[in-house]
Amino acid sequence: METQTKKTNPRFAGLIMALLLPGTAHVLSGRWKAGIIWFCGFWAFSGLDSFVLSIPVSLSFATIVAILILLSTLSAVYHVLLFVSSYRVATPRLGYCGWFLFLLLSIIYHIFIGEFLLSLEGTYIGRHSQVVRSAMYPTLIPDSPNWEDRTMLSVWAYRFSDLRRGDIVGFKMGEQPWWKQPRHLSRRVVGLPGETVDICPPYILINGEKLLDPPIFSQISSCKDSYSGYVYAKDVDMEKILKGIPPPEEIELPVTLGADEYFLLGDNSPESLDSRHLGLIPREAIVGKVTRIIFPPWRIREL
Repeated sequence: METQTKKTNPRFAGLIMALLLPGTAHVLSGRWKAGIIWFCGFWAFSGLDSFVLSIPVSLSFATIVAILILLSTLSAVYHVLLFVSSYRVATPRLGYCGWFLFLLLSIIYHIFIGEFLLSLEGTYIGRHSQVVRSAMYPTLIPDSPNWEDRTMLSVWAYRFSDLRRGDIVGFKMGEQPWWKQPRHLSRRVVGLPGETVDICPPYILINGEKLLDPPIFSQISSCKDSYSGYVYAKDVDMEKILKGIPPPEEIELPVTLGADEYFLLGDNSPESLDSRHLGLIPREAIVGKVTRIIFPPWRIREL
């Protein structure tokens, strides 16, 4: 018994391993199946909220709050069970060299494998998105002394339905390494394939007629409820948006969209970088639909 004690790590070592790399304490003790289950469980819980909240169905405020509370509770229970189980496992003594290699493995895991798994989640399911610019204000509120809005971008929403006018979507901005999630901007769908889009401040014109439906466009054009109405590209405060970076060229309006192109605009037109500068957005560049605000609690709602 004494010999066995000398050959094993202290109990708290399992907790450290669980924090750095879930399931490794079980694997090192020879319980491979348990270690794999704990590891897979960790990633299942980390992506469960994204999966549930990215489901493209309308949910009430109470339902969204109940889901968030339930998922947080389940995650907390899982982590408690993981730590308790890891604490009870008798892992073989690693020594200084062993701990160094374990820490190195953990760093490599978090930099590459962990980032890759997060990328898969963001590519095929959905992701939380933080509002950092004022382009969609007041629909989406950026960072402030209180709290910035966090939204859910559903990647698979349009596998069940087509893009509709009025949807807020996320679209790619530039190329990223294959293991990282693409950078994206969130803007509202204004023009659909085949339509001719023009701006007659404060209105948007679709095929020569004022865009008033869905009602959000009438609300924006009325310049009420903190909305500013739509403006020409030359009236956008690009210096504030790009902070010294040369602005992109303006596109000439009116413009007719191709068979697979969309015209996207920000709700805060004077401070939005959108199709007026970036041009028509191809369908393949649209990552998914921004379905709802999920944080802060007093702002939770459907979009």
